Amino acid sequence: MLLRGGAALVDRAAGEAWVLIDDGEVARFGPALALCLQAGAGSLVHVLVEETVPGAAGVIARRAAAFANDTDVWTVTGRSLARADQAPPVNMPEGAPDPELVELLTNHGVDPVFEHGVLRGEFQGLEVARVVGGRLMVGVGRHDRNARSEMRPGEDPGAALDSAVDAVRRWRRPGAARHPANTLARSRWLRSIVCARPSVVALESLHPVPPPLPWFDLPEAGSAPCVGADASGTEVVVVCSVGVDLDLVPTAADCRLLYGHASDGPLLLVMPSGDDVPVTRRLAAMLASPAAVVTVSREWESLSAEP
Repeated sequence: MLLRGGAALVDRAAGEAWVLIDDGEVARFGPALALCLQAGAGSLVHVLVEETVPGAAGVIARRAAAFANDTDVWTVTGRSLARADQAPPVNMPEGAPDPELVELLTNHGVDPVFEHGVLRGEFQGLEVARVVGGRLMVGVGRHDRNARSEMRPGEDPGAALDSAVDAVRRWRRPGAARHPANTLARSRWLRSIVCARPSVVALESLHPVPPPLPWFDLPEAGSAPCVGADASGTEVVVVCSVGVDLDLVPTAADCRLLYGHASDGPLLLVMPSGDDVPVTRRLAAMLASPAAVVTVSREWESLSAEP
């Protein structure tokens, strides 16, 4: 069977599958598991990872260990196989963002988000600014930032932020026509809502945290993690997702390992009703400590509507 970034061979009678991930992308692991489940071979899975991206096999091995089924991960180098050792959870870069830039973002209604050493400014979960080379650049995504910088040299950063926020506000609202401003980073949009209104998912508090792996530009922004507590004070790891993301469960398990005080602590997967497809629920149940799936209304965008 073909798999984006690889291929799979399934023995339904034995309930066993072999999967090759030949582009080295960590995000292929979830879809590979889902494919094996759908083919009736999810109990024993062998994952072979081409050493295209250094360290990818170790990250996949770490994520595979979170599942109750038997999944072994191998590194492929030429015609040689070696069992992959689990990579340790990522170490977040030390240091803090420039407080003056954080204040500038906040004063203009933009949420400062510091992830993997990069300070971004987000409005309703959409990146509208980023610090590059020590300078705050305004724009939705890399191309918009570069174009704005070239076309408006010397623009006041505060005025640029106000302009970007106004532009995004027009589109990132219920009922707006389809536009990049409301189709990109939707999982982060949902996260911004549940962090502002944790009662939507029956929690007392939530705040955003970086995903386990860094991302470069907006189309790569996947599921969005946050951490908080319930009414009893129990710490909870929450991962938000919009649409069907087959890599959600392995990523969420990695988030729990990174931010939970215990590998079997509460883990909630939050998504709009209808996005909780059966295979996602099956993958969530396959974790050694299963994750709970919590759905919100299909009209969840209305929760962020401004008066």
